[in-house]
Amino acid sequence: MSNQRAHVWLVALHVTPAGSTIILTLTSTFLVLGLIALVFWRLTGNVAWVERFFTVPGAMGLVLLAAFELTMCLRVVREFSKGEALHDAWQLLGISSGCNLIGSLMAQVLSTNSVLNPLHHLGWWSASTGTMMRTGGLALGGPCRFAFLAAGLFAVLRVYQKSGLLARLARVDWALLALVGLYIAVEARDTVAALQLGKHPTRAEEFGWPVDPLLWMLLAEGLLLYRTVKEMGQGWIGRCWQVMSVGIFLVTLGDVAIWATSYGFLPWPWSSLGWYIWIPAAGAFALAPTYQLEAMWQARMARSPRNLESI
Repeated sequence: MSNQRAHVWLVALHVTPAGSTIILTLTSTFLVLGLIALVFWRLTGNVAWVERFFTVPGAMGLVLLAAFELTMCLRVVREFSKGEALHDAWQLLGISSGCNLIGSLMAQVLSTNSVLNPLHHLGWWSASTGTMMRTGGLALGGPCRFAFLAAGLFAVLRVYQKSGLLARLARVDWALLALVGLYIAVEARDTVAALQLGKHPTRAEEFGWPVDPLLWMLLAEGLLLYRTVKEMGQGWIGRCWQVMSVGIFLVTLGDVAIWATSYGFLPWPWSSLGWYIWIPAAGAFALAPTYQLEAMWQARMARSPRNLESI
């Protein structure tokens, strides 16, 4: 069977080539491996099980999922013509995913003294180099990534608004946003109080200050998209923005877990559970452009029914 016919069959069977199945499998595999490491830690009392997981397999998982996210975003961008509103939106989302991939490589691999780090094998790695790489990675994967993501989602919301399809937030959405806003206000108050007491923040901490307001904006955009596609009914485009909303929610939850751990509200060992949030979050962000591609393939086949009849 030719490649074209194989492609048609894949679309007809609702299977995304090299897409959602692989991403879901990767996400599930790394999450299960992490939970197995957690179980061994609890059974043996040796925390090295969890530390080694996040140093090697966990880091690999986050980087691979970020690579899939960027690849799929770039493929979506190529599907739209220049000048189209969604082309610009997905271009911004692609830049965001690029920041995420480079940031993950720097923070998860190049900053660590692990077997995955090529700088370590070449003898170019040092503790100061690791600190520099981690700081740069957190800046790229945090405020830079979220700023482009917020801009991209805003462009998507503008498209729905112009078409008259934009929904309104529900009361529970406003309550959630108010709760997250209260958390941001409390964290800002604590930061100001620490600075007044003479705390000297690190460069990484300073880069992280814009993250919380950006996450609040992203959560609001994600909830708006979720409500909009929910009113439109089920479909691949709906799945795209739904999993994007899930990813944003999980990242927000992970950020709250970090804050709760640093202030002693989430004691050890329960604080380690917050580490696992980032794996399904990465999977959700990788799935979003994949579902968008599936929607476009479905639409293309619907316009060309003769492709299916000629098999």
